[in-house]
Amino acid sequence: MRIFCLTPLLAPTIALAGPEPEYGWGETWVGADASSQTWLLFSGVTVAPYGHVYSEGLRLRASGGYGQYSYSGTRNGEEVLFNATTSYAEALVGYLKTFGPLTAKVFAGVAVIEHDITPFDPDNPLQGQKVGPKLAGEFWLNMGPSAWSSVDLSWTSAYSTSAAHMRTGYRVFDDVSIGLEGAINANTMGEDARGGVFVRYAWQSGEVSLAGGFSGRFLDEADAIRDPYATLNWLTQF
Repeated sequence: MRIFCLTPLLAPTIALAGPEPEYGWGETWVGADASSQTWLLFSGVTVAPYGHVYSEGLRLRASGGYGQYSYSGTRNGEEVLFNATTSYAEALVGYLKTFGPLTAKVFAGVAVIEHDITPFDPDNPLQGQKVGPKLAGEFWLNMGPSAWSSVDLSWTSAYSTSAAHMRTGYRVFDDVSIGLEGAINANTMGEDARGGVFVRYAWQSGEVSLAGGFSGRFLDEADAIRDPYATLNWLTQF
């Protein structure tokens, strides 16, 4: 059975070189993630109440999402198809700090995750609503004038949901990057791995990125990494 983790991507981080132009005091994003048996729509907002989006200091974040997924399993000797809806919401407080070419954000707060499965599945612990603390970290490293890497980490006690996502990109033009990405998502039901490529177009006040590749339960040989996925993200400052 495939798992469904509510940790697609944390808010993208934009890094620009040269003289510092005027930046907004907040950023908002929307996105979509889909594979053969799952889809998720998500959005959020982060504000810097005492500066702009790249200045060091306090950060406030709220985000949420809604999706659907399906899976099948043998129950009482019969193969049963299960359909589920899921949603999440979170509120976080964080801080941004720069260390030369490295930008780091850390967050702490609370998350709410809900799974509703039809028909009821007695073998699946991912049912109903759970609330728990959440921790997250986002790291961006400029590696020279053209190369960069990012790492996003998150964990919440709600259904033991966690994620690790990494990208390494190269600016082929001033505003366009291409690169590789990998991720591991996990919850009470198990883990799921992803690997793929992405293209990212960034400008002073925002960015859009499109990624695609293959995913699967990497510890289950019967469900090897073969399911295609696609992710679209759009972010803008205000």
